[in-house]
Order: sequence, then structure tokens, then C-alpha cells
Amino acid sequence: MVPRTPVIAVVCCLLFLSTPMAAVVGAQTATATADGSTGGTPGGNACFPGEGYEFTIGTEGPEIRMVLHLSLLTNLGGPGAIGIELAGSIDGPPIIELKTGVVFTGIESATEFLNDPFGPFSIAFDYQFELPMFGPGYDYEDTDAPIDGPVGNASCSFTG
Repeated sequence: MVPRTPVIAVVCCLLFLSTPMAAVVGAQTATATADGSTGGTPGGNACFPGEGYEFTIGTEGPEIRMVLHLSLLTNLGGPGAIGIELAGSIDGPPIIELKTGVVFTGIESATEFLNDPFGPFSIAFDYQFELPMFGPGYDYEDTDAPIDGPVGNASCSFTG
């Protein structure tokens, strides 16, 4: 017979961990960004295909726009991504932007996937920091993912 306390603890942890994902999956789908920069079309070069779930943090003054992409979970086995776009601003254009995630090209052959499970995955990364109030020259941009390992950089681009 299994003791009740560990079983209850495991069930509670699983419920706790699955609740945020259920809330996100149930959220209303919106276009990824205002200019459609990551709204991918099949065969396009957008890092995050399709649409994402848009959130806004903050109501007046400083705010963070967040777009969460979960197409890897909704298109099982096919191309997709799990990623996030964050843009922080103060009543104007973004001052700081971070777009990053894991891009999956899909499974064409089960044998190839089992021989190289990291092969279909790549990292998409884009970071921009700009202080427009001080004029040109106060900015920084990096597109090389700060990750080393068996997963390479994605051959896609963020526009906008």
C-alpha cells in the first residue's frame, strides 16, 4: 500500500504546474506583434510561426508587451516553436526588446530523430537596447544566442 501523503503531494504539484499552462493555452490568440514581424507563413523566414498569446504588463507609463509562442505544443511533430517576445517601453517606442526561443523544424524521419534528437532544434535570439532620449549611438544589439551546446542558432530572422 502506498502512503497517502507523498501521493497527495505529487498530485498537488502536478496540478500546480499544469494550471499556468492551462491558463495560457486557454487565452485568446492575438497576432504576434503590431507590425506582424513574427507572424510566419509556411516557408517564411520568421522565427516564430503563426500567432502568439499577447499580454501587457503595466497600464500607465512603463509597460512590457509580451507575446508567448507555443506552436511547438499545438503542432506536435511538425514545425513549431516555444518562445517569448518582450518589449519594454515608457509611453513610446521600445527601449529594450528580447526575442528568444526554441525553434523546431519538425520530424521527417523517426530514425533520424532518434540518431540526433537535438538536430531539429535551434535557438532563436535577438536582443536590442536603445535609449532614444539621448540620441543616436546609445544602443546595443546582439543576435548571437548566449548558449553553448548541441543546439545551434536558428537560421531565421526577426524583423521590425
